[in-house]
Amino acid sequence: MNLLIDIGNTRVKWVEQSIEQLSEISFVGHQQDGFESILISTWRDLLIPPDTIYIACVSTSSVKKVITHIIKQLWAHAKVQDIQTCQYAHGVTNAYINPEKLGVDRWLAMLGAYNYYTAPLCVIDCGTAITLDVLDEQGQHLGGMIMPGLTLLNKSLSKGAANLDFCSEDHKLGLANYTQAAIYNGNLSAVRGFIEAGRQQYKSQSLILTGGDAEYINNTLALGAIVDLKLVFSGISLLSSESQK
Repeated sequence: MNLLIDIGNTRVKWVEQSIEQLSEISFVGHQQDGFESILISTWRDLLIPPDTIYIACVSTSSVKKVITHIIKQLWAHAKVQDIQTCQYAHGVTNAYINPEKLGVDRWLAMLGAYNYYTAPLCVIDCGTAITLDVLDEQGQHLGGMIMPGLTLLNKSLSKGAANLDFCSEDHKLGLANYTQAAIYNGNLSAVRGFIEAGRQQYKSQSLILTGGDAEYINNTLALGAIVDLKLVFSGISLLSSESQK
């Protein structure tokens, strides 16, 4: 069994891979109290110890170090492979001047999207940050954009402006006549404009959303997108299958 791990800015997510099948996603927030003990307890409950562990990380080196230490404690025999962004893989060509500077989560999402959906593609990861990347029919990455995610947008207002409290509730869409709804609509309108601006950079594309807020954003904004929460893991799976040949 392979264990595929995606260390994001807020959560550690993982799936078990066996014979090309991916389990449901499990996750633990690495900023919460007791994170290490929760992760150790959860991983000890895995029915089959992993033979190979693939790690993609966009979080800090300290978080990755903690997780790597836990892996060595639990499964000393397991082979650990770091996933890195490169210039070309599985039909996708990286647009970045320095390919390794592209976030590995964005790279993996593009690999998964291009190999499992119909290009051209607009791939959006709705996490702590919202990222957008466009691929043409030949798998050429045309570049992308990054903006704060919904929680960061809320927090920036509450921290930077007096009397604008954090908005966690849903409100009616449209022009608002009270502040909380105005914040809610402003943030969602920013996300909508971001997506529309990205899609206008190239001709009609399939819209693929992934990440923790993907379903919420797709439903709330009625985008009619494909939501694939395992997209990053699909990318890791492609690379893991390649390494085992």
